[in-house]
Amino acid sequence: MWKELLVLSDDKKQVIAKLPNDLTLPRDMDFSGLEEAMVPLNADAFFIYEEEVLRFLTLAKEGKSESFHGIVIAQKLDATVDLLVSEDDMLASMVVTGAYGGKPLSGPQVVQALASGSVTKGINKLALKKVLVVSRQLKPGKQYSQPVATGTKPVDGKDTQFVPLVKDVTKQVLAPVEDETGKVDMLNLGETVSVTKGQPLMRRVPPSLGKPGLTVQGKTIPAVDGKDLPLKEGKGSHISDSDPDLLVATVTGMPILQECSVDVDDVLVLDTIGVATGHVKFKGNLLVKGNVESDMKVRATGNITIGGFVESANIQAQGDVTIAKGIIGHNVSDNQKKSCIIKAGGSIKANYAQFAELQAGHDIELAIHCMNNEIRCGNNLFVTNKNGSQGTLSGGETKVGGKVVCVNLGVEGDTATYVHGFARYKMHKERQNKFREHYQLAQEATMDVVRKELEFKKRPKAERSEEEEAQIESSKVAASANLERIKTARDLHSEEFERLLVENTIQATKKVYTRVIVQFGDDKVTTKRVHGAATFSYNQYEIQCSSMIDEEMLEDDL
Repeated sequence: MWKELLVLSDDKKQVIAKLPNDLTLPRDMDFSGLEEAMVPLNADAFFIYEEEVLRFLTLAKEGKSESFHGIVIAQKLDATVDLLVSEDDMLASMVVTGAYGGKPLSGPQVVQALASGSVTKGINKLALKKVLVVSRQLKPGKQYSQPVATGTKPVDGKDTQFVPLVKDVTKQVLAPVEDETGKVDMLNLGETVSVTKGQPLMRRVPPSLGKPGLTVQGKTIPAVDGKDLPLKEGKGSHISDSDPDLLVATVTGMPILQECSVDVDDVLVLDTIGVATGHVKFKGNLLVKGNVESDMKVRATGNITIGGFVESANIQAQGDVTIAKGIIGHNVSDNQKKSCIIKAGGSIKANYAQFAELQAGHDIELAIHCMNNEIRCGNNLFVTNKNGSQGTLSGGETKVGGKVVCVNLGVEGDTATYVHGFARYKMHKERQNKFREHYQLAQEATMDVVRKELEFKKRPKAERSEEEEAQIESSKVAASANLERIKTARDLHSEEFERLLVENTIQATKKVYTRVIVQFGDDKVTTKRVHGAATFSYNQYEIQCSSMIDEEMLEDDL
């Protein structure tokens, strides 16, 4: 039926539906067969105006005159292109709609699309060519999106950099040297790090300027220049007279790297400490190339670095104590002091320690084992090597302010291992209670001011003075500010406390043995069987033990 109704316009760009005078349309006629009827007209790719088709069918079925004159129901359309620019103006894309039997896109159309969006920068010519090619291949009405222009992001300048020209002495013992076969020799720590007078220590690299960016529409995006930071003179160092960006040593000694400076400390270097040297007390850093023998006392206001063993000696430093090999004491009875004592205001690092007393203001790090020691440290205790393959904490008493990490916890047999984790718990708990008390007092003070204000307003206006009203308002503001200040401090401490409870655990990455006594706060648990890898934590109410592997660990087994 549709074949009898369709004709092409004279320019062959439109399909016209026209009802012949001698033809009557069935009442149930619809779109069926329309597309097939357009094939002989070579118009099957034309865009069909569905609303116009419905209008023609309605008019034709009613015999309206307009249907006899003809209605355009389909048309040949050329490919179209729309330009989309992102919200930040950093990307422009062209959306191509395939032609309905018409022409593909032309170069001028693409150029005009760019101009319509004021896109002038970051244009990709290959992408534009692809748009033209795709417009010839797209099926009628199908769409294709192609990025055609990209903005240039701004590049912020780099801040001033401070490049050390000497090795970091704090990493010397932690960086063993490889031997000729490529194996790491834990006993060979390289040469002692020291500098001579006039030696370059640090170079300042000036900041760089930022490079502005450009949007696809040519708008400049400002960039941030790098921060200009000064090179600072340190103890035993000064800025070179010939180069303002170079720091040189003024004395011979050990370099201590700072963020934007280098200190050069006087260093006492000894081969060993024993009967030949006597006890050593030194203001500054101390470097012992070999061992510290039994019964020796060593004191230093700086760091102490020992390249060998320490056996039954008493060593104390205000800074760090770093021992390349081991700390060895002798087994004594419970009521006797340990024969080997190491105390540091900073951290203690060694390969292993046994039958010794170790106290550190910060961390204690032991690579192989910690056996029957009395441990006290302000922060964390690590008993593990770099790859986590060995590190046993067994016997003795350990009390740490932060967390404990080891590979094996405890020992086979009946020897008890006592570990007190997060020893600062009581301090934080007391602080939390004080914050609550202060907050309650602040609330009461605020309510007192509110009550005074209510009593003031109940009085007749003649009995109220402006001075008294101002005083009440001032007290009200001060009480409110104090309440808010205490609330903020309380909430911040509460968040910090919760974070520390989560972080400060006792963790064994491989095995936990029997008779390990774990304590948090005033609560204690004792393990009754051997477990796999496990983590002990505290939620302020009970000590919890969670397995780090698939094995179940129940409280009844602790």
